[in-house]
Amino acid sequence: MDWAAITRFHTSFRQGGNIISPFRAVELRKAGVKDVVSPWPYVGYNSGIEEVEGQIKLFTGHAVGKQGYHCKESKMNFRSIGICVVGNFDVVVPTLAKLNFLRDICYAYMVNYDIPASNIIGHRDAGLMAGYNWKKDEFKTCPGKLFPLQTLKDVLMGKISRM
Repeated sequence: MDWAAITRFHTSFRQGGNIISPFRAVELRKAGVKDVVSPWPYVGYNSGIEEVEGQIKLFTGHAVGKQGYHCKESKMNFRSIGICVVGNFDVVVPTLAKLNFLRDICYAYMVNYDIPASNIIGHRDAGLMAGYNWKKDEFKTCPGKLFPLQTLKDVLMGKISRM
């Protein structure tokens, strides 16, 4: 596949009515837990970033080159690499540690797949491309109202030096 973008989003896996990370869903399923609800046949993301016991961890999802299940709008499942940062960034600002980790992962994908920083988008941006306006409650806010997506892009474009 010829990747053209990186899509940043949050998760919709559930267990016991609670949102959980896709990587936690895999662990629970391996442990035999039956009430894990998933909208996809496998983890929809290529990578995941989650804080576990105070440490920022990178989790591997499906292989780059396989159709994703991270963003159907504007056909991003077929043309973008999906990264999940676990958290609800409508209510909390992501930690600097998570943002710096995400910056490094995005940079690696940018270099390896020749993706410009201007093509790092949120799920909401794919919705805008498809005609849905998250600011009018027509679409999800992902990566979250408090997520500094433009700052991330500015750092990766070299416009500013740090998050």
